[in-house]
Amino acid sequence: MNKFFILLFTVVLIPFSNCVYNEKHARSKLYPMAAAAYSNHPELCIRDTFNQDYEYFGQYTVICDETKVDTCSAFIVVTHFDQAIILSFRGSQNHDEVTEEEKETLTHLPLPFIGGGKANAYFMNAFEALKNGGMGDAFLKAKNRYSNYTVWITGHSLGAALASITAGSLSKLGYISAEKLVLVSFGQPRVGNIDYANAIDSLVSESYRILHANDLIPHLPPKEIFGYFHHKSEVWYNNDMSPGSSYIICDENEGDKCSNSGHDFNWGVSFNLLLKLN
Repeated sequence: MNKFFILLFTVVLIPFSNCVYNEKHARSKLYPMAAAAYSNHPELCIRDTFNQDYEYFGQYTVICDETKVDTCSAFIVVTHFDQAIILSFRGSQNHDEVTEEEKETLTHLPLPFIGGGKANAYFMNAFEALKNGGMGDAFLKAKNRYSNYTVWITGHSLGAALASITAGSLSKLGYISAEKLVLVSFGQPRVGNIDYANAIDSLVSESYRILHANDLIPHLPPKEIFGYFHHKSEVWYNNDMSPGSSYIICDENEGDKCSNSGHDFNWGVSFNLLLKLN
């Protein structure tokens, strides 16, 4: 029997730097994968998205902060039709986890990022926990098996931040070239300082942050705290992002023509993602 899950997202979508934004690709493939990360059985969403032409490399869930309770999660799947390895990261699960993220952001100095600059300590520690919790080995297995495939990385909210760090790290360490790496995030907060942002811009050729009107999350943490700064590029929907909605692309990191031009930020603004899981 089909089950329908409606996931409420406060979303940010990231634009692919120096490339043409492909909305169909973002909506039909990476958006469902970002949502699937919230499920304990993402392979159901994967099957609906890619039919039978995929290879699932598992979901990885680890304790990822000082509470020793909150978890972070991600999965890896290979789509053979697209010749792509997909890494998808889950966002925060509940208010308590968001509160812990806020606390650690205020009380912990940003940590050095391997590609340059500094990134949020909570995000960096969560990234390391997932990498060491089996996801790193699973990626190497997939990459060694399909060395000529591109790598797509996505996630929502906290997952978007982890996607950003992962993309930059894989590029810097030489596991994938910048030209074969695609980063598409949803609801991405600021991850690091301006040096981090510049590093991601140079390490990832295709990078998109996708955002809709009145979304507060992409404006956190504030720039005034430890110099947080976005990397490129922003795809801004000054609307509810329903199918067919208009959007503009801002290639600058922190310009005033896209989401920074709005001020009616609302924690409650969200849009519905309808996923059909079998």
